[in-house]
Amino acid sequence: MPHAFGVSADLGARLAQLYTEGFGERRDDAFHLPWSDVHAVLRDPALASQRLALLMPPDTAARPRIQSRGAVGDAEFVLQLDGWADAKGKPAQPTPKLVGASLQVGDRFELLPETVWQLLQHLRAFHAVPAAERSRNFKETSFARIRRLATDAGCEVSDYVARTIILTPERLRLAMRRSEAADHNTVELIPGFDEAPVRWLERFDVLPLQDSYDVPDGASLVRVLIDPEVKRVLAEIKAMPGRRVSGPRAEAFVRNPFAVLGEGAAKAVDAEQIETARVAAGIAFERFTPHAEHGPQGEVQRVGLLVQGLGAEDAAAETVWFDVPTALQTFIERLHLRLEQGAQCCFWEGHELEIEGDTAEHLGQLEGWHRAWVQPQLWTAGELFDLDNYSPRVEGIGVERPFIVPVVAKPPGAGGWFEGEAAAGVRVQDPKTGAVTLVPIRFDEIPSLQAAVDAAAAAGDKAVPLPGLARPVPIDDARHALAALAQAGAQIRAKTFAPEKPAVGKQAKQRLVLKRNLEEIDYSEERTDALLPPDGHQMVVPAGLRPEVQLKPYQQEGVAWLQHLWSLSPDQCRGTVLADDMGLGKTLQLLTFMASCFDADPALPPALVVAPVALLENWRNELEKFFLPGTMPMLTLYGDALKPLRVPRHQLDAELKAQGVTRLLVKNWVGGARLVLTTYETMRDLEFTMASQPWSIMVCDEAQKIKTPAALVTRSAKKQKVRFRVACTGTPVENTLADLWCLFDFVQPGMLGALNHFSRTYRQPIEAKTDEQRAKVEELRTVIKPQILHRKKTDVAKDLPQPVEDQDCKQLPMSAFQLGLYRAALNQLREQRDTNPSAQLQTLMAMRQICSDPHGHHHGDTRTIDVTRLVNESPKMGWMINRMKDLAARVDDAHKVIVFCEFRELQLLLQRVIATFFGFAPHIINGDTSADPRALVNRQKLIDDFQRRPGFCAIVLSPLAVGFGVNIQAANHVIHFTRTWNPAKEDQATARAYRIGQTRTVNIYYPSVVSDEVPSFDLKLDALLARKRSLASDMLNGCSDLKVADFADFA
Repeated sequence: MPHAFGVSADLGARLAQLYTEGFGERRDDAFHLPWSDVHAVLRDPALASQRLALLMPPDTAARPRIQSRGAVGDAEFVLQLDGWADAKGKPAQPTPKLVGASLQVGDRFELLPETVWQLLQHLRAFHAVPAAERSRNFKETSFARIRRLATDAGCEVSDYVARTIILTPERLRLAMRRSEAADHNTVELIPGFDEAPVRWLERFDVLPLQDSYDVPDGASLVRVLIDPEVKRVLAEIKAMPGRRVSGPRAEAFVRNPFAVLGEGAAKAVDAEQIETARVAAGIAFERFTPHAEHGPQGEVQRVGLLVQGLGAEDAAAETVWFDVPTALQTFIERLHLRLEQGAQCCFWEGHELEIEGDTAEHLGQLEGWHRAWVQPQLWTAGELFDLDNYSPRVEGIGVERPFIVPVVAKPPGAGGWFEGEAAAGVRVQDPKTGAVTLVPIRFDEIPSLQAAVDAAAAAGDKAVPLPGLARPVPIDDARHALAALAQAGAQIRAKTFAPEKPAVGKQAKQRLVLKRNLEEIDYSEERTDALLPPDGHQMVVPAGLRPEVQLKPYQQEGVAWLQHLWSLSPDQCRGTVLADDMGLGKTLQLLTFMASCFDADPALPPALVVAPVALLENWRNELEKFFLPGTMPMLTLYGDALKPLRVPRHQLDAELKAQGVTRLLVKNWVGGARLVLTTYETMRDLEFTMASQPWSIMVCDEAQKIKTPAALVTRSAKKQKVRFRVACTGTPVENTLADLWCLFDFVQPGMLGALNHFSRTYRQPIEAKTDEQRAKVEELRTVIKPQILHRKKTDVAKDLPQPVEDQDCKQLPMSAFQLGLYRAALNQLREQRDTNPSAQLQTLMAMRQICSDPHGHHHGDTRTIDVTRLVNESPKMGWMINRMKDLAARVDDAHKVIVFCEFRELQLLLQRVIATFFGFAPHIINGDTSADPRALVNRQKLIDDFQRRPGFCAIVLSPLAVGFGVNIQAANHVIHFTRTWNPAKEDQATARAYRIGQTRTVNIYYPSVVSDEVPSFDLKLDALLARKRSLASDMLNGCSDLKVADFADFA
């Protein structure tokens, strides 16, 4: 019985947990864990800690001895196991017996390390082939792999095996070397691999592509056997003259090798290694946005490109201006040619500009501006200086000087602003050409420069020369810029620096002077925004919505809002951010919107949904649940469904192969589908196919996946040819406002400008200290308002019962056993503040565990501790059992409880205690959306069982494993037994039960232990999370994790 938990029952519980995560298999009444799964479990840090509890034997120190007979080229050549050696290299005594991947030594078992197990598997495979059928290539390949594994495992080998070197590289390392020419960049690719001989590259260059190479290495030869997948990559490189990138195929290879290389390329090259090589070679990708300055009557005055390096948030953006229309025409011709060639980039003025899905539209925009520029309308001075021709916000005509802007930056990836890492300088714009110059200034140079400015002012000069600048700088501008840099330097040394937008001085030419609304409101008026829907705008119901389905009022409003924006696309609007709270039915709203678009225009291109695989299943389920069959024929483009759509390599056209387009889907692969569901990874890997397919609507669900500008999936999403884009996420800002910028750079490119300008201009509300900063926050809200919909459950879901947070459970007295452990940890924390501040996190984690699992902290292994003692000495455990007893006693109410706990050992302890008192072992669910598909199925089966079970029931979940794809509306009690350090993640867990479809009141519990003798960690954590939750009610604040510094005033 479950309540009689012993060691064997505990083992069963742990094995059941492994099974739900995709390990092992059930056979009748037995559970079988393959040796490959044993090693996989031990590779997982979260599972390896359960090794003893899973009764897995310890690793053996013994190693096999590998002997050979004959030379590898001989017909009688053979490799064989020649006994076992102990840790000292002596014959193992007593002689061990091989049992699977373990050794039996007398009565005990010892586990073979994974490398030794793989070695023996290769030996078995070698001997499984009859001697007469062993080709030279087979023997050489087997020899190389066995020798490598033997070396890695520290095995003793025969002299011949030690001296004979055959390499079978299965993965390449690609280095890159970059050089610049007048109108293009050249990148040299340098293929290598582990243990590559010094002269490997020389032989690769001299010889045609081969299946094997004999490379001189001193007095001997190293034989290199080329794996088929490695050969395919080498073939791509070999096709490049001199291994230098040239042409569209090679450009695509450098940017995204997985979109160019054939099937299985991921086995031969590592994406992270290639990214590292690009960074090391100084290869940076840049995107551009067309930009034009217009005169008072709308005439084009000049045109430029706003250029931003992808992934370089702190790098200065640059506007590359075309001085004359002929220069713009030259760029237009070059860009047009590159588009015709199918190129990945266009080189201009030292910039390698990415060609993306909207580049053709950018080209059209530039062509239009060029036509307007070469045929300008003529104006008179009287017209130009007549203020009646301007907006009331223009207060006059003034003399603007060339401006100089102080700049403070930190290296990419730096965690904070530290002396010695932060860099300073000034940015100057030429008043005639608009060219921007960035001049570095060391902080220790600032006093001498300030003295030079003061001396020039005393001499009556109007301007002062500064090192690195071609033109003198006006005295006031130089003085203000240097003062700002000096102040920033002092704040950095004091660790109080917070970057703000530098002040901008006056410009040295006549221009319109604007009422700026910075320090105070200079000007205001009612804003009429063409994107806002008219009052009373109603949803158009699609014909395919099932008759019995009635959308909630707020869902109807959401669909109507989407339909209105769609009606303005593509000329006035290109997309939106749907940021409704979790559990408000974003998927249903989007499906209804899509169906209505196809009703209005059946000839529309298909719609695309990109999401994590677990959410794609939810999309499929909701389409089937809420819509009539045939409403939107669906195609799933991921997993096994991809295989029949791929073009086999042997069927590829020769010219396509020559151009490196090898990863494609068959023609008309969309078929009659109106809705295509795919993953971010599939979109990335099938970049050519996906980006060439027109889409009517594209939805990026869980759009935090595309909040990193330089990530391949982000760039792939932005390359799609789409009329209307939707970024769908309940948390548009997770950490910084740069998250929001990246979302809008997807849905409406250029609207928020370049990233670095955006980051310097806007502050989160919590950081906004001055009137100017607060005004900018409101400005940002105004800009994004027409294209973002962010509604909370508490505001719109009027029929959803309001949750009830229990307060009594936050005052649980510590037990004497617990208090002793807690007091020791608290004293340690106080001591560390003075002696070892870096160790505070570990002690805070210990205090966190003591509050929830005092026995686990003190004893480690709790399996043999009596349940009565566990309940009596752990106040949270005792409270939970008493609360569950009360709920279970109300049989007719069928209460169901979710217990959130992220620690696996404590999960098992909770399972054991609940089983003891209530006669059933609650399911435990861990894992995430990247788990094996079988694990997803197992997870859903356990959830379904929990929801269908009659009467009282409980389930234990990890709050980190249920970010999306899990709906448990049957639960009406949520206990956060342990708490995350981020309230957004905690609320996301609660939303598994508190969501649309919930008909009962959800009771939420945050059990906390307290004592009159010591400050409570639980209450401190609760207060910090409550403050963050309150701040996060403003969407722009985001919600990052707590940090150790947040506990500075604790204890």
